[in-house]
Amino acid sequence: MFQYLKQVHADKIKYNEEMARLKKLPADYQMVYKEVQKFLWEFTAGDGMEMLPVMLDLLDFFEEGAANNIPILDLVGEDVGSFAENTLSEMQGRTRINELKRKMNERIAKKLRNE
Repeated sequence: MFQYLKQVHADKIKYNEEMARLKKLPADYQMVYKEVQKFLWEFTAGDGMEMLPVMLDLLDFFEEGAANNIPILDLVGEDVGSFAENTLSEMQGRTRINELKRKMNERIAKKLRNE
């Protein structure tokens, strides 16, 4: 339990650092980042902290775009929803959908074994 709380604390520090970096970006970058983040949170499993590395990578990508003066919609495309969906599909952590599929497969396998 102590190790878990220690990890939660470390993740919170990383998240706060991420938010401090985000505040340095142009307003339109911040808005798009927050919308993509909100979208991704809908599909996380558990406490969602497996999403942190993905969001840090996204922040790096946005910082690079801003540093090169690339308009945000040129960076992510006009269809931000598709960008967010592509980001979701690339998430290496477990998503809510994957967790639901895993649980369904486990239930089916268990029921088939019991027949």
